[in-house]
Parts: sequence; C-alpha cells; structure tokens
Amino acid sequence: MKEKPQSQQGQRKIFDVLVMGSGIAGLSYILELLQLKPSVKIALIAKKNLAESNSFYAQGGIAAALNNKAEIEKHFQDTLLAGAHLCNKKATLQILEKGHDAIETLIRQKVVFAQSEGHYSLAQEAGHSTRRIYNCEDHTGKTIITALIDTIKTYPQVTLFEYHTAIELITQNKLHKPGDSKEVIGAYILNESTGKIDTFLANAVILATGGAGKVYRYTTNPETATGDGIAMAYRAGARVGNLEFYQFHPTLLYHHHLNNFLISEALRGEGAYLLKPDTLQRFMHLYAPEKKELATRDIVAKAIFTEMEKSAHNFIYLDVRHINKDLLIQRFPTIYQTLLGLGIDFTQHLIPVVPAAHYLCGGVLTNVYGQTDLQRLYAIGETAFTGLHGANRLASNSLLEGVVTGKLTANQSLPSINTSLQLRYPIRDWDSQHVTDLRRASQINALWRGLRGEMTSYAGIVRTEAGLNDLLKLLYTRREMIEGYYRKHAVTRDVVELRNISLIAKLIVNSALFRKESRGSHYREDYPDTNSRIGDTILRGKDLQFNFQDQYEI
Repeated sequence: MKEKPQSQQGQRKIFDVLVMGSGIAGLSYILELLQLKPSVKIALIAKKNLAESNSFYAQGGIAAALNNKAEIEKHFQDTLLAGAHLCNKKATLQILEKGHDAIETLIRQKVVFAQSEGHYSLAQEAGHSTRRIYNCEDHTGKTIITALIDTIKTYPQVTLFEYHTAIELITQNKLHKPGDSKEVIGAYILNESTGKIDTFLANAVILATGGAGKVYRYTTNPETATGDGIAMAYRAGARVGNLEFYQFHPTLLYHHHLNNFLISEALRGEGAYLLKPDTLQRFMHLYAPEKKELATRDIVAKAIFTEMEKSAHNFIYLDVRHINKDLLIQRFPTIYQTLLGLGIDFTQHLIPVVPAAHYLCGGVLTNVYGQTDLQRLYAIGETAFTGLHGANRLASNSLLEGVVTGKLTANQSLPSINTSLQLRYPIRDWDSQHVTDLRRASQINALWRGLRGEMTSYAGIVRTEAGLNDLLKLLYTRREMIEGYYRKHAVTRDVVELRNISLIAKLIVNSALFRKESRGSHYREDYPDTNSRIGDTILRGKDLQFNFQDQYEI
C-alpha cells in the first residue's frame, strides 16, 4: 500500500497580503482594504470553494441596534447577559456601536435584507430584548456571502486559491527588537489539485479560518471547520483564550440523511415549542420559567440534553404547527423546502432536533483591530477572541463581529502591508521525500470518529473532572499517533485537519479542567456555581501555561 517517495515541494508565491478564509470576516477585510489601498495584491485561500464557510450557512441574521445610544445600550446589556458577564466590555461596545455602519456597508455591497411595507422585517431571537435581527429570510448567510464573493471576483488585485489548505505559519524573529516575540511572514499551503505544498510569503497574514465544530460528533458547521487558524497561531506562539466556551446550538435537525442542517433559532423567536419526545409535553418552563424557549442557547441546550438523558430517545421535538402556516413558509423557505424533501412538512409534523456544536466563543487573542501577539499576524471572525461573546455568544452577533473587525483590521494592517519583509535568513520551501501509505492513512483517519465521539461524551454540554481527565489521556495517545504519522508521511488535507483538531481538542479539555466553575456554555457538574472572581483563560506555549485574568492587552 506504500507508494514511492515523492517530493511535495511546490512553488513560491509572494503577495502583499495573505488572507486565509472566505467567510464574512475575511471577505469584509478584503473589500475594505481594496478601498484603502487599490494597488494591493491579495491572495485569498479557501479549503474548498469560496462559499464553503460557517458564514454561508448562517440562517438567522445579523444583529444590529439602531444608530442611537438607547438601542445600543440595550444590545450591550443583552450581550453581557448572554455572555454571563465575561464579555470584554470595551471591545463589546466598540463592536456594537458600529452595528448600523455594518448594515449600511452590506447594503452598499448589494445585500438585500427582508422588508415589509417599506420597513426592514427585523426578527426576534433568543436572548434579545427586542427585534433587531436584519435577515434575508432564513438564508441570510448565503445571501451575504454570495454578494460579497460576486464583488470580490470583479477585482483583479485578488488572486483566488480554492481547494488549498494551510499547513503551518512561517515565522522569524523580528529584526532589531530583542525579546519582541516573532513576526509571521507567510504560510505553507497545500494545493490539493497537485498535491504540492507552496510557500506563500506576505507582508501581512490574516487568519479568518472560522471555528472548529468538527471536534464534536454533532455540529452545524461544514466539514472545513477544523480550527486550523487557531492551531497554527498557537503553534507559532500566539496566545489563545476561552476555548472551553463552545456554544451548542439547541436545534440541529436529527436525521440520518442530513447531518449538519441547522433549524434556525428564529423559529423559536416566532413562537415554536420544544417538546419531550415521549410525552410531547413542553419542558422549558422547568429550566427557564420566564423566557422558556427564548432563553439563551446555553440554557436551552442544557435543558434539551437533560431531557434526552431522561428519555430513551436521542432527540427532542420542535413544534411549529400552531404558528400561521403562511408566515412560516414565507419566513423560513429554505427550512421548509429542505424538510419537505425529507418527508417532514413542519406545518403538520414535529421536527426532531438535537443540540450541536455551533460556535467557538474563544480563539486567538486579539483586540477589535485583529492584532495578535505576533507581528504581521491578524485574526478576525470566529478564529479570533475579541471578548465580545464572553462565556456564551448572543445569537446573530457573530456576523456583526465579522463585518466590523474585518473593516477595522484592514485599516490596522496597512503599516504592515506598506513595510516590506526583511528576511533574516533564506526561507526554505517545503521539501519532503515522505511516502504515501494508503493503509496507514486510512487507519489514522479512523481516529476522527473516536475523537469526535469522545469529545461529545466527555467535553460536550455537561462536563466532570473525572471524565475530562479520562479524555485527556485518550487525546494524548491519539495526538502521539497523529504527530508520528504527520512527521513520516506525505501531507494530505485529512492529516492536516486531524492534526489541528486534535490540538484544539486538547486545549479545550485542558481549559475546561482548569475552569472549576459553571458559566455560559461551560457547565461543570462538579462545580455547578459561577465564580465571579474568575476571568478569562489565556493559554500560550507547548507547556500549557494558564493565566486567569480579568483584562488582557495586545
């Protein structure tokens, strides 16, 4: 099953800016940068086609308050409450204040938001005290991403590299500044069509690679969400934070023919009920007496998980049969047609749903301008940890964060872009003579199933110290096998993703072990209370140096 050794050395490519990730953050960054510096040369890297991102599959919408202090303050308070008061208040306000500007920016990019009688049809979602969700029915992400991609394709300054996978960042010590960490000058990137690994060099490197939902068995994320940017930044020496806070969306469709289809929270915003699978009775009043189905995602997901444990079923039901049929079909056409294709008419039938990994509230430590610990390296979107989401993201704040931080980072990165690289030593191109072992590759890739199942069982919605410690032992064994294979064999996208997700899993579990409290999307059954004295979990380096702190600086 072994093939002859072949070199994977590819070509060297030089750009002003290297952007990895084609979601709303990366695309917003590029479009803003093109306005600021029209002559810029940009490389845009996508693991599959440009549209394949978490942003594309966002159904609900983008949260934005009206451009007045009172509405912004309400949005601010809702965000703090959803984030279990662990949000960075300064960063949160900086982002929310630009909500109106973000909407106007998207409208200029020809995004058409839903309207009724000349007014925007703002939606209500869990955790929001008022209707402030701009939407394109239930395909908001698809509409936005399609519009942004169409615009970017008109710019010859942007070179598109689809089906390319980033492997590792290229770093060097910064010139003439003893003790000042490193600077990132590019990345090694696998071209799937050739099997070669190209060397990309750039004056500024932008990580917009999204989250890591594939670390869990059930996820709303596409298969590309393997935490690549966070893993690469961590290995390069950047700090990461709050990785224990993985938000589970309460309602993923439970169906053997479709394993990552989200049932929008906006259905509950319109009045949908959650029902026990055995008695068909509502249960959210037992967990959130006031808000019931409109409680925040952490509360609803944990309630569903608890009810599933009590029953013999692996799902619960979502019931929309009592809501006006015409309203449902008009407001949720994608969900209606998708379910209908599976034989479920949600105007007459119950929808089986299950909680699923949805959004990583932590990430690479940044400010709202995308700056990381490493010079010339910026992180935006779900890859970044700005502090906006705290311990649990408020619904529809993520698309807002992507637009705002993408635009702010474009301006912040200009000095790096305008300063040419000074190489302290020649940069080596990738040159491996490793073999491809198809049998061993198949065996190593089988680790996916075990890892995802273990993370769901031990480090999912409910966690305990005993379970996390057991899982950590398994993860260290798996990582040893994965790293061994990576060092000895030809690199493929599967191996790169598995290597990254196993690192993310280890960091999540260590963070969850260290945080001996329950807060937001992190629930420790052995520490059920919140400890207000505990701040953010900041990690750096191979030795997993933990640092709890209330404030952090870049």
